[in-house]
Amino acid sequence: MKRMLANSMFLFCLIVLCSFSKKEAKVLVFSKTMGYHHESIAVGIQAIQKLGKENHFMVDTTTNSNAFTNANLKQYKAIIFLSTTGAVLNDAQKAAFQRYIQQGGGYVGVHAATDTEYDWPWYNRLVGAYFKSHPAQQNATLNVTNNHFIATKHLPAFWNRWDEWYNFKDTHCTGIVFMF
Repeated sequence: MKRMLANSMFLFCLIVLCSFSKKEAKVLVFSKTMGYHHESIAVGIQAIQKLGKENHFMVDTTTNSNAFTNANLKQYKAIIFLSTTGAVLNDAQKAAFQRYIQQGGGYVGVHAATDTEYDWPWYNRLVGAYFKSHPAQQNATLNVTNNHFIATKHLPAFWNRWDEWYNFKDTHCTGIVFMF
């Protein structure tokens, strides 16, 4: 579990460092769960806060959906859905989040973010797919086909990894989706 979190945080750090200026950067970590609650959420929050301190960006955290207003969201460069599950936003909050993204706000989905808002097609397109299931953790060999992409250039051509591999449904992926 710690290795999954470390890899997720590595990818998050790459996104943060490449996406906005450090001087004024502020992110919101949203970790509300209405379904399964991952024990790793607390450690994930600590890891993102540590990344913030080390890389000079501020981190706010909440499980309160009332944070999803036009006025509040505009202060953030990115909203991080950290292992959210179930229906976590009402219609007004969904509309505010959608406007935030459409106006250039950033989104990072970590781990169970695909296990969220199953009845909201717009979110499905944003996140790329919905969680369907996962088998027991197991070893797999991944064939790394692009060794020039920033998140994969350090990997060998064949990467052996023990992890929790997700199965997805309703995929709308037009790029690369990483779920650790």
